[in-house]
Amino acid sequence: MRRFLIVSHGELAGGIRSALELITGVTAGVAILQAYVDENKSVEEEIAGLLGGACDEEEWVVFTDLLGGSITNQVLRVAAELGVMGSVHVVAGINLPLVIEVVMADSSTPVREVLNDAIGMARDQLVYVNELINNNG
Repeated sequence: MRRFLIVSHGELAGGIRSALELITGVTAGVAILQAYVDENKSVEEEIAGLLGGACDEEEWVVFTDLLGGSITNQVLRVAAELGVMGSVHVVAGINLPLVIEVVMADSSTPVREVLNDAIGMARDQLVYVNELINNNG
């Protein structure tokens, strides 16, 4: 079973999940963690609570907002401490096309293949549209 976690500084994760639901109608199996919104919650404890069930039968794709950011580092640290790095796949620097592509992918396709294809497609979505228009006009 493939599950998804969107983790961000602030409320970005909620916005991405909201857009995902609006565009695809899918939110089943998609959890979010909006870090540093509620100062009373431990981000690491929340991550551990979600990823604690990761095992050979349940793989997680974790989307984080910034490569090298505190959120990504905490996800990696918790997954390593729980011994679930083999079942947790972390993708940093997310955008909406990436999340849609991965969540909508056939679950029988190996996760590495899904992620590599989706990351390539997501990179192609980053376009300076003014230049695109000017070069094609």
